[in-house]
Amino acid sequence: MKRLNSIILAALLAGCVQAYGCVFVQSSAISDRAGAGNPISSSASELGFLHLVAPQGLTQTALSNLLSNCATGKVSGVTTELTMRDFFIVQSYNVSVSGTCS
Repeated sequence: MKRLNSIILAALLAGCVQAYGCVFVQSSAISDRAGAGNPISSSASELGFLHLVAPQGLTQTALSNLLSNCATGKVSGVTTELTMRDFFIVQSYNVSVSGTCS
């Protein structure tokens, strides 16, 4: 009976950690919303490991994707946001970019 209670308690604890304690969302944004025109947006995502190996070039990729959405190439009021989700040893990085195509 004591062993069964320990197994049940361990399973419940593992379930709680999996559901609530394993995912952390950290984000930051820099923005300057100005200008008139068509709103456009894009994003780029990649995985990292152990907070030691972070993806390179995400911001440049997101910006390239944003510029490809604007035929004139004139973008103003660019807003960037970096979001990182932490899953034990793997991190998911996402850079979102939005702006105005004029």
